[in-house]
Amino acid sequence: MVGSKMYNVDLSDTKTKIVLGVAAAGTALALGGALYYMSSSESDTPSGSADTPKKESITPKEETIPEAPKEPELTPLEEADKRKAAGNGFFKKSDFEGAINCYLEAIDLYPEENPVEKSHCYQNMAAASEKLGKPEDVVKYCSKALVLNQKYIKAIQRRATAYEKLNKYEASIKDWTAVCLIEGPEKSMKSGYMATSDRVLKAYGDEKAKKLMAARVPKLPSHTVINSALDNIHMRDFHTTTKPEALENMGDKLYIQILSDIEKKEYDVVPDKLDKAISEEPAKFLNQLRVLRGIFAWVMADYQTALQNFDAVILDTKSYMRLKVQAHIHRGEVYQAKGDKNRALADYNTAVQLDEDHPDPYLHRAQFYLSIEGLEQAIKDLNKCISLDEEFAAPWTQLVYGQYQMARTMSPSLLDEVFRNLSKMQEKFPNVADVFALYGQVLQDQRQFSAAEEKFQEAQRLSPDNVTYKAHVATLKMMAENNFDAALVLLNEAHEKDPKCDFVLENLGMIYIQKQMYPEALECFKKALELVKTEAEAAHLSALYIGIQCQWEVCDEYNVKPVSLADLQDFSQMMTAPQG
Repeated sequence: MVGSKMYNVDLSDTKTKIVLGVAAAGTALALGGALYYMSSSESDTPSGSADTPKKESITPKEETIPEAPKEPELTPLEEADKRKAAGNGFFKKSDFEGAINCYLEAIDLYPEENPVEKSHCYQNMAAASEKLGKPEDVVKYCSKALVLNQKYIKAIQRRATAYEKLNKYEASIKDWTAVCLIEGPEKSMKSGYMATSDRVLKAYGDEKAKKLMAARVPKLPSHTVINSALDNIHMRDFHTTTKPEALENMGDKLYIQILSDIEKKEYDVVPDKLDKAISEEPAKFLNQLRVLRGIFAWVMADYQTALQNFDAVILDTKSYMRLKVQAHIHRGEVYQAKGDKNRALADYNTAVQLDEDHPDPYLHRAQFYLSIEGLEQAIKDLNKCISLDEEFAAPWTQLVYGQYQMARTMSPSLLDEVFRNLSKMQEKFPNVADVFALYGQVLQDQRQFSAAEEKFQEAQRLSPDNVTYKAHVATLKMMAENNFDAALVLLNEAHEKDPKCDFVLENLGMIYIQKQMYPEALECFKKALELVKTEAEAAHLSALYIGIQCQWEVCDEYNVKPVSLADLQDFSQMMTAPQG
């Protein structure tokens, strides 16, 4: 397991038995008496005298020395096991270089018909390299192990960890995906493999999102996205009763046209008109034009242009206070989209301080708190916003959404109050589609599918151009009836109506995954990535894209079955949790 202090060296399959022989040393004994030496020179003995007789020398008998018993000759397999055992001994003594040498010798000795034993040695070499702080060698040895033993979990897991240390996130994700698919969802969750995989996916997504957003070409998003952005502000801060004919400057005249275009939802012409109007150096509506240009640049994910325009308004001492408030609010949104939470909150706080009676700063600060799960502070700000403008629908929907999140995560007893507030809100705003859409999402999350579908159908009737409502009906078909084909038809209809809606594209991709249509799913996520406006959204989709791509590749490479989203996570919650 990742993070364990265990060495993870294979010790269990050592087969060697060492036979020790004891040599008995024989002692040679010299037997017999002393040897006499007779001189060879002549003596002056008398003639005729008899010679002194010689004594015979006695030759000692040789004693046979018993040979020491020979150590039995080892087979190549036994010799390899012996070298591996020696490597394990070195490993335990923290002599990792010595261990690697022994494992390498064992690999050379193992017969070809023992690939698993060879793979164990390579994995042990990887473990030793890990201890030596050499992730490149870990990858090399684990890869050699996996050539011999493809589904060797320990080697895949160790290589995944090494890839992460080398910042090779895609390769790491693929290996963790293989571990999870081979081991199965239940074991992977208990062993922490899925949690580790999610962590690496998040790191990859964050890194990819920054690069993607930095290189992105600004593009006008779906009208649904623009409507949502404009619905969250009071356009009265931009309205004027001045007639075009009463104006001399062309920039000021264009401003009146732009307000008309926005009211008629003819958004495609607005960015170019804003640029032209500002270039004319208008005398009357310059800061109004700057704020609107900043808002449209923000929804197009053109952060630099957005910040330039908001900064200009904030620094202009002649700006109306309400325009400064709007500039701080939307600059905060840009910082939030870029992941700079401190600057975002600072701008929201400044907007509140500049005009404590303006409802918009409280709404946007509340949305910020909702995004970081600061539910109590969010609800406080939403109540304040409502007290300043009870006819403003946006804070009502956000308030009930926040209450529902609190009921789900903190206090289920609040659920009855949530439904009472949903009913009151529906009566108060009978012509606001988002009210019915939120009601439908809550009902869907509570698995009251028939009632939820009625709410979504009403939302569609009130706002037929908003394709997200049809997307919600599609998920209902899937959840309530397990009818993926019907869901696919509805989502394709929504995509055809509004091809720039990233919410529809993401849900369409999810359905394709369930049908194991991976190329189609990846194409949907790729298109959605071109449309998102925040780094958080880009990170989420980037992680989703690489996760599905890896699952597809792993299933093919390892011949394993894919794991459904329902196995990996609470699919219904992911698809249907109310959108804040």
